[in-house]
Amino acid sequence: MRMHSIFFKEIERLRRLLIGMGINFQDGEDILQDVYLEALRRPPKFQGEVENARWLMRVTINKCMLKFRQEKRSQRAKNEFSQRCAGQEITQPGPEKRIIHSEETFAMKQCLDEMDESFRVPLVMKYFCGLNSSQISEIMELKSGTVRKRLFEGRLILAEMLSKKGIKS
Repeated sequence: MRMHSIFFKEIERLRRLLIGMGINFQDGEDILQDVYLEALRRPPKFQGEVENARWLMRVTINKCMLKFRQEKRSQRAKNEFSQRCAGQEITQPGPEKRIIHSEETFAMKQCLDEMDESFRVPLVMKYFCGLNSSQISEIMELKSGTVRKRLFEGRLILAEMLSKKGIKS
C-alpha cells in the first residue's frame, strides 16, 4: 500500500494525537502537512501498513516536540523582552482556551499540558489514539515494561493533579 493512502487512512488518529498533545487546530494542520511531506520525501522502508502507521505516529510526535521546543524558546524570548521593556516580571499565560464544554475535560487537558512529556506521550497514545502498551513501546522505541510503568505513574500523577483542581478522577 502506498504511503499517501496509509497517511490518509491514519489521519484521524494523527489528529487525535495532536489534540491530546495540546496542539491547536491550525498548528496541528501545519504539522500534519509536514508529516505528509516527510512521508513523501523519505518514505519508511517498512513493508507493512502497521509499521508505516507507527512510523507516521512517531514522526508526528517528533514534530509536536519540535513545536513545543520552538514555542518555549519563543515565549522565553518574549518574556525577557517584555521584562526589559516594562522593568517588571511578566507571568506566563495559561494554556490556550480550547473549544471544550466540560470542566473536567478542560482540567484534564491542563494537567496533561503541565505533565512531563515522558508520561504525557504514552497517556495520549493510549487514551486518545487507542494504542496498547506494546504498540506504544514500538513507536516510542522503549521496552514495553517501561511504557507500562510510565502509563501507571502517569495515571497516578494525573489523578493527583486533578484532585488538586477539585476534580474527582
